Amino acid sequence: MIIAAITLITFAVILGSYLLKRILQKKHPPKAIVFAHGACAVLGIILILIYALTTDEHHKHWDSFVIFSIAAIVGIYLFSRDIRHKNVPKWLAILHGSVGLFGIVWILTHVLH
Repeated sequence: MIIAAITLITFAVILGSYLLKRILQKKHPPKAIVFAHGACAVLGIILILIYALTTDEHHKHWDSFVIFSIAAIVGIYLFSRDIRHKNVPKWLAILHGSVGLFGIVWILTHVLH
């Protein structure tokens, strides 16, 4: 289950890097990619939550859940600005992407260790 979560979140990071590139170029991000990015991230976070609640493993990945949840909250804010046709702050988009990227490195470090 944790591998499926990592796969979904990795795909979200890949899509997110494309979206960040578009934002930094002052172009509107394609809504289909935005929705795919969000869906992959949310499904990955849900899988991490289910894993944390059901596993007998020592490391339940609550820390990863918190990191990705913080990124998701910022992402929801960015999405709300975009959907209302307001400018997305570049610094906040970079922060959102950085937290997501940090999260994937963090969880991979713990899973591969």
